[in-house]
Amino acid sequence: CNDLRGQPPFLLRYCRYPIKNNYRSDFEVRYGSQVLSCYPFGMMSLRQRNRQHAMRLTQRTALPMFMQRGFDEVTVGEIAAEVEMAASTVYRHFETKEAIVLWDEHDAALDKALEDELSRRPPLAAMRDVFVEELGGRYDADLDFQLQRVTYIYATEAVHAAAVHADLRDRDELSAGLDYFLSKANKAAAPLLAGAAMLALDIAFDRWQQLQASTPLGELIAAEFDRLAHLDGIR
Repeated sequence: CNDLRGQPPFLLRYCRYPIKNNYRSDFEVRYGSQVLSCYPFGMMSLRQRNRQHAMRLTQRTALPMFMQRGFDEVTVGEIAAEVEMAASTVYRHFETKEAIVLWDEHDAALDKALEDELSRRPPLAAMRDVFVEELGGRYDADLDFQLQRVTYIYATEAVHAAAVHADLRDRDELSAGLDYFLSKANKAAAPLLAGAAMLALDIAFDRWQQLQASTPLGELIAAEFDRLAHLDGIR
């Protein structure tokens, strides 16, 4: 994939396993539960925008069905019928039923913001501010749905187990991205920084859903990262 060549590894995840498209000059790639076309950020194709819309519609149709009837009781075929797609198309977009809930439409914007900030700031401060601004701001703007989605993830065993697995994958991707930006003397700290950041984020999300968003997500994320920065002073 030439479009993102030279980018940090957590952005290059969008260019794994390229499959040449027979009808276009771009690439179609699968990463985790997503199938994406490889374009520079800010230059999403019409095809990719349509896929993003279809995934968003699928997720927002499926979640109320899961909440009303139970995760195990709802089939992908039933979801597909509701959104007027083939079940194979839903699986093509998400790969697993759990991924329908876990997919976050803001991941690409988050990765781009991380790239920008990590290139010019210390890693903990950069990650703190990106997560506060990108996740806190975007989740606040879509509060009802995102709170329902996050609460459902923590409350549903199968989905939460899949989320834990996804967090481990994201930690490894973030560690690789940090390694790209850190000086040679500090590269060994990348896994620790990534693990600490992901744990702080998970604690913030858990508290946010337990408090039913009575405290803004961005404020909770900032608090956990501030605790990380002052761990050596805890007695």
